Formats: sequence, structure tokens, C-alpha cells
Amino acid sequence: METVYLITPLVGFVFVLLFIPALRLIAIRINLVDKPNARKVHTTPVPLVGGMGVFFAAMIALLLAVSSWDVLSEFKNMLLGSFILLVMGVIDDKVDLRATLKLVVQLLLAHFVYAQGIKIDSLYGIMGIDELPEMVSYVLTILVITGVVNAFNLMDGIDGLIAGLAIASFLAYSVLAILIDNSGLAIIFLAFAGALVGFLRYNLSKTKKVFMGDAGSLALGYIVVVSAIIILQSGKDTGSMGILIPGVVGILMLPVFDSLRVYRRRIKSGKSPFQADKTHFHHLVLQLGLKHKWASAFIVLIVILIFAVGMLSNSALGITLTLVTLLLMFIIISSILQHNSNMNAWRDKIQAMEKGES
Repeated sequence: METVYLITPLVGFVFVLLFIPALRLIAIRINLVDKPNARKVHTTPVPLVGGMGVFFAAMIALLLAVSSWDVLSEFKNMLLGSFILLVMGVIDDKVDLRATLKLVVQLLLAHFVYAQGIKIDSLYGIMGIDELPEMVSYVLTILVITGVVNAFNLMDGIDGLIAGLAIASFLAYSVLAILIDNSGLAIIFLAFAGALVGFLRYNLSKTKKVFMGDAGSLALGYIVVVSAIIILQSGKDTGSMGILIPGVVGILMLPVFDSLRVYRRRIKSGKSPFQADKTHFHHLVLQLGLKHKWASAFIVLIVILIFAVGMLSNSALGITLTLVTLLLMFIIISSILQHNSNMNAWRDKIQAMEKGES
């Protein structure tokens, strides 16, 4: 089994390197590209096929890695939902689907996995709360799944970021899955992690660049959040919840709370919470003067730091105080970045005024 943990990501890596060049040519031919505009940095159309390449490469790696179909059939609902979002994302990348339609599909898929028994039915002692009433469990599961899927989609704003976050998530979840003796889930994570590393070869390229597209970010977000719920459910009777909960929350915290922060700022300023702007966490990091790939690496390191602090702090602080600590970490870091952004804005205004006077 240990050999599978090494071979599976390697197979995913190799196949994504084979798939993406062909998919890139097809995308250019059928105009499945991200076109430049005033909000975007790139000046030429970029193919939106990264998500397809990663998904198909990971699936082939899984088919070659598993010794029995039972390993995949156990998680078929998660993979099926991810594939549906992949297809919807491809269509959206091509023709721009209505936001309400995309939300309805996400809600239906969240309901689908809940009906299959994948649900948040307990808070595992957080704030002293354990088992949840059925209706509370249903609403919380639906909100968490759709919220995280959209949070991952919104994080896909600079080169390497969504892939880096997904790689960190899958590697961290692989450790948690192995900890609770769920080797099938770990193999799925490693297959996608290997394919995502291969995707970065093209996402960070100057001459053969491809983007993940909504297809990739939506599908990956779905796998990340549904597998997080599965990990918590699987570890319920293992005595490892003190590590699993901070680990899962540590991975999801930055994209989720950044989305909430941005929505709050937009509403406070009288704008629609869904109106696009440049106030996301990655935009704030870019204002430090970092290039895209280094900004992405910086954000991924922050996520890893939050994850590590969560894993190490629980034994000393307990679950509730550990989660409060992680939230404070996010608030402090984002506040520092926001302060830097405000200072840059004031500097630009003063320089504009000085130029106007001269």
C-alpha cells in the first residue's frame, strides 16, 4: 500500500502533462479561453482547460492505482458531484451561465450528498455542542458545501493559487486520512495532488499558459469540502477528533473567511456582495509587491501555518480555543494586509495630487 501512495500522484502528474497540450489546442480552436479585460493581467486569451486536464488525469491515476472498484465506489457520490460541477464549469467558461443557475446546481449537489449520508451531524464538542438536530444538520451541511465551493472559486484569481491551495489541502487531508486508516480516500487525494503539480507546469508558463477555469475551481472545491465532511465522519470513533477538526478547519479557514470578509465589506459600502472587485486576500497580498507565483506561494504557506498551528495547539487549548486561535490568526494577518493596502491607496492619492499641482 505504501508504494501506491508514491505511484498514484506520479501517474496523475504524467497524464496531466500529456492531456493539457491536446486540450489546450482544442480550447483555442473552439474559443474556450479567458479573454483579457480591464480587471485581468494577461493580455492574450488563455485556454480554460486546466480543470479538465487535472480531473481526467487524476481519474486515470485512480483507475490504475486501486486494486478493487470498491475503493472508488465508496466515494462515487463525491466524484460524481465533482464531475457534474466540472461539466457545468466548462459550459460556464464558454457561455457564462447565470449565477442563480450555478447556485441551484450546487445546492442540489449538496442535497445529493446529504441524502447519501454525508453530512455535518455533530459539532464534536465545539462550544460544548455535539449531536445536531436533523434540520440544523441539513441546513448547516448545505450552507457549508455551497459556501466552500464558491469560496474556492473566488480564490482562483492569480496564477498558481487555486492549484497551490488544492495541493496543500489534499496533502494535508492525505495525512488525516491515513491517520484514521482510510487509505482509499488518501489515494484519491494523492491522485489529484499529483495532477495539480503537473498543471502548475502550464499555469505558470509564459508561452503555454492555461487556467483552471470555473470547471476546475468548482470541482476541486466540491471534493475538498465533501471529503472534509467524510474525514470527520470517518474519524468520529477513532479518538482522533482533536487533530481532525483543527486540521480540516485550518485548511478551509482562509478561503471561507476571506469570502465572508469580502462580502461584508461590499455590503457595508452599499454594493452587491457578488459584485467583482479587487479586495480578496490574494489582491491584498499582491499589493506587497509580490509577483503572482510568489504571492500564491505566500498564501499557501499561510494556510499551511494555520493548519500546523491547529494540529499542534489542540492538546494544550482544546478544540474551541484552538479554533478561536486560528480565527484570530486570520483576522490579524488580513488586517495587516488591509492596512498595507490602505497605505498604498493613500500614497497613490498623494502622488496624484502632487502631479496635478505640478
